Amino acid sequence: MFERYLDRNVNVEAVAAPEVGSTIGALEQALRDPEDRRPIPLYVNALRELRKGSQAINGHGDEIRFSHTAHARLRAVAAELDLSASHYHFDTSGSPLIVRESTGEHVISPTHFENGAYFSHPHADHQLEHSIADLPKIQVGKYVRLGRNAAINAGGDVYVGDAVWLSPGSQLLRQDHDPYGRPSVGSRTVAMTRLPAVRLCDYAWVGREAIVGWNADYLGKSSIVGLRSVVNSWVGDYSIVGDQGKVLQYLPYKAWLMERFQPAVEQTLQISDWAAVNSDWLTTYRDNPLQSVYTSTGVNALFANLSSVLLIGPQAAQLAPYFREHSTDIISHSREHFAALLQWAQDNGQRRLRVRGDLSATALPFISGGHYHYRRKLGYGVVIIGSSDSTEPATVLAEGLRVCAPGGVVLYPLSDLEASQDLSGDWQRLPDIRLNEQDFAVLQKA
Repeated sequence: MFERYLDRNVNVEAVAAPEVGSTIGALEQALRDPEDRRPIPLYVNALRELRKGSQAINGHGDEIRFSHTAHARLRAVAAELDLSASHYHFDTSGSPLIVRESTGEHVISPTHFENGAYFSHPHADHQLEHSIADLPKIQVGKYVRLGRNAAINAGGDVYVGDAVWLSPGSQLLRQDHDPYGRPSVGSRTVAMTRLPAVRLCDYAWVGREAIVGWNADYLGKSSIVGLRSVVNSWVGDYSIVGDQGKVLQYLPYKAWLMERFQPAVEQTLQISDWAAVNSDWLTTYRDNPLQSVYTSTGVNALFANLSSVLLIGPQAAQLAPYFREHSTDIISHSREHFAALLQWAQDNGQRRLRVRGDLSATALPFISGGHYHYRRKLGYGVVIIGSSDSTEPATVLAEGLRVCAPGGVVLYPLSDLEASQDLSGDWQRLPDIRLNEQDFAVLQKA
C-alpha cells in the first residue's frame, strides 16, 4: 500500500559530502559562478552579502550608512535585470532627529539597520529558473528601524511604510509553507510565495522577538504586535495585538489624531500628553457616538449560523454595530471613520473587530472562500458591500462573492444591483432585507 504514495518522477540520490571549498547542489554552484546572471542567483547573492555586511554595523553612523548600502546593492540588481527603479527602494531621506525631553534625550535615525538586521530569501534551489517577473519587490519608507537581528524574509513583495519599527529579534516571514508536505525536510516546503504582498503601514511596530507569519499580509497603521507574539493573520489599524493576533486594545484616540491632522514624523515626536489627546477625542465622539442596534427576527435568522463578517467600504462599515456578536473585518479606502468604529468596539467589549484602509476598486486582498489553511476553511459567512462609486460595480460584487464562504451570503445595495445583472457564478437570490434604512439584495453562494 505504501508504494502507491511514492512519486516515481522524484529521484532521491545519495552523494558524497563536499570537500572544503567545493559545493553541493545547483544553488551553491550558481551562487559561486560569476558567469551565472540568472535573476534568482543575483537576488540571493545580494541579500546574502547584505546580511553578512550588517554584522559589522556599530553605532548610529554605520546604521544609517548601511541603509544606503542596501539601497544601492539592490538597485544594482534591478539595473542589471532591467527592472523598474522602484522595484527595490529604500527611502533614506531625512536627518537624524534628537528628541530632547525633561528626562533626557534619544536619537531617531533615518531609515537604518541595526547590527545583524537583514533581509533574507526562501530556499531557492528549486526555483533557479524563476523569471525576472517572479522576483519580489522590496520598498521601505523613511525613518524605518530594523532593530538588532530583526529579519524580513523577502520571499514575496514587501512594502514597509514610514516610521515602522521592527524591534530587536523580530521576524517577518513572507514565504510559502505546505503544511501537508514533507515532514521537516525537503526544501519544496519553503518557496517564493504566491500570497499577496505584505504591507506594514505607517507607524506599525513589531515587538521584540515577535514573529509575523506568512499569512499576515497587512500590519495596520499605528498597530503594535506585542512582545514575543506569534501572529499569522492580518492586524487591523490602530490596534494592539498579542499571541495569535488576539486584540488587546484599540487606539481610537490615535486614529482620530492621525487621520484628522496628518502630522509629520517630527510632529508626532513632540506629542507627550496622549491623555489630553484622548480627552479631546472623547469630547468629540460623545457628541455623536455610534449606537449598538438590534436587528429583526428575520435578519437574526439569516445571520444566525454565519460567524464571520466582512464589511466593504465606508457605508458598509457603519453597519458594524449590527454584528457586535460576530468576528468582523472592515476594509475601506479611507480611515477617517475608524476612530468612531474602534471607540464603539472598545465601549461595547467587542474584541473581534479589525479595520484596514487598503480597499482597491479592482480586487480584495483575501484568499477565495472555500480554500483551506491548516484545515481551517477560509471565507466570510457574511459579506456586505456598501454603495460604490466604482465604474465597474460587477467587479466589486464578483470579488465579494469570491471571498464569501460556501453557504454564506453577500448583501449588495439594491440601487447598484441593476448594473451587475450579468454576474456569473453559482449563487441564488434570497429575499431582500433592510439594514440601517438601506435595502439590500441578498445573494447566497452555493
